[in-house]
Amino acid sequence: MDSKFTAKDLIVTGVFTALLFICAGVGGGIFAITPTLTFYYPIGASLLAGPVFMLYLAKVPKRGALIISGIIMCAVGTLTGMHWGMNFGYLVCCIIASFVAGAGHFKNKVLNIIAYIIYSIGPMGTYFVFFFMRDSWVKFMLKKGTEQEYIDKMNSVAGPAVMIIMVVGTIVVATLSGLLGLRLMKKQFEKAGIAE
Repeated sequence: MDSKFTAKDLIVTGVFTALLFICAGVGGGIFAITPTLTFYYPIGASLLAGPVFMLYLAKVPKRGALIISGIIMCAVGTLTGMHWGMNFGYLVCCIIASFVAGAGHFKNKVLNIIAYIIYSIGPMGTYFVFFFMRDSWVKFMLKKGTEQEYIDKMNSVAGPAVMIIMVVGTIVVATLSGLLGLRLMKKQFEKAGIAE
């Protein structure tokens, strides 16, 4: 496993980071815009990205790739006003995921699935802050322009059961999406010569 980055690696890393953003937006966006469902954003965000993530690991099998993705996600989230919990959640989870997948040289299927689950936990950061440091979360989001009505509706449904569903649901969906990614890698991507 060559740890040196080429210009091509950086371009591919940028492309796949963008694709992961798109998958999260498409899969989780409908939850994020609805205050009573926003806690399930991580579940939706993990739904579509599994195949993209697995192909990403195959195309750039280097620890630095996911770390760069985490830095980009954190930076973009910060610039667009997302809560710091989500931004740093993505950063930390991308770093951990890179070492987990890297431990198997990005070829161990079990470790790659675990890496994707860890990556998918990233956006939960903001919701953990909401549950455990609610006043801080509310102040930050009000300052960033979130309406009080939206926050009030979140508060009306927030409870231990919601957090459990968010965590367990994300792990289950991420596992299934990752397995689908591995299946596609085997049946389609390899046949097409996209991944070796």
